[in-house]
Amino acid sequence: MAKLTLYTSKYSYHLDYISGKCPILPCLPCIAGDEGVGEVVEIEDHVCTVEPGERVVLTSRMLGTWNFYGIYHERDVHVISPKIPLPEAALLTIAPCTAYRMIKDFRLVRPGETIIQNAANSPCGQSVIQLCKAWDINTFNIVANHCGYESVKEHLLSIGATAVYTLEEAQKLTTFDTAFTRPVLGLNCLGGKFEDVMLRLIERNGTMVYYGCAFDLPIAKHVLRSDVSFNKFHLGHWDAHASVIEKDVMMNNIIQLMVIGKFIAPVHKPLELKDYNHAFRNTSNCEAFSICNYVFDFTLP
Repeated sequence: MAKLTLYTSKYSYHLDYISGKCPILPCLPCIAGDEGVGEVVEIEDHVCTVEPGERVVLTSRMLGTWNFYGIYHERDVHVISPKIPLPEAALLTIAPCTAYRMIKDFRLVRPGETIIQNAANSPCGQSVIQLCKAWDINTFNIVANHCGYESVKEHLLSIGATAVYTLEEAQKLTTFDTAFTRPVLGLNCLGGKFEDVMLRLIERNGTMVYYGCAFDLPIAKHVLRSDVSFNKFHLGHWDAHASVIEKDVMMNNIIQLMVIGKFIAPVHKPLELKDYNHAFRNTSNCEAFSICNYVFDFTLP
């Protein structure tokens, strides 16, 4: 099993996820990696919230996880249930938490209402689908018509999507002739035509949240929909101001869904660190919607 040493404790990391765009830059030189799951192997005398043998994930950003050993402070970790499979644990602290906050923080979305999103096949998009399914919220999901669209659509429906459309299909909806209500909240990761169709379909006085690849785009579309509220979200910014209690409540709610099988990891492929060139090459050249996400496996035999 891989071993990591912490600021106040020693941990063992298993997996770390690679993807995305981050406006928060680390100080160089640094250890790469921003999420993963580890096992505590040693604690210092004054550590009181973590015990050796427990599994933990990092709850603060840019601390570095691409190593077999690391040192972290106990305030930056969260103990998780050993019942959670390693992929779900390794991918817990970014995409699911981003999805959770965007659904919860910008508008009160009631059961039976609808959320619309693009990049629905991304890890965050899959997290949105599963959280909404658990909370009885409908999801209108837009994906590209390439990268194995039929299998992508089948997978998203299997994890709880209410409906899945290509951009072209969504553009042809002259009226909202679906079995569910017009969306009140839009989650925009891409911009461009994907954003335009969402703005056309969203309910009056709806709410749009920009994140991911669309986070730093100028929000100029309010001219077209002056009734819509426009917002930006990045998890790193939220983390910097959130209390330990707020983080724990969010994490525990997501973990509970994982334990009972209502939340699974996005489609992924484990890789050893020595194969990082393969992961980087495919990640940097991938289109907006990829079929598979790469996870580094740091487990020692």
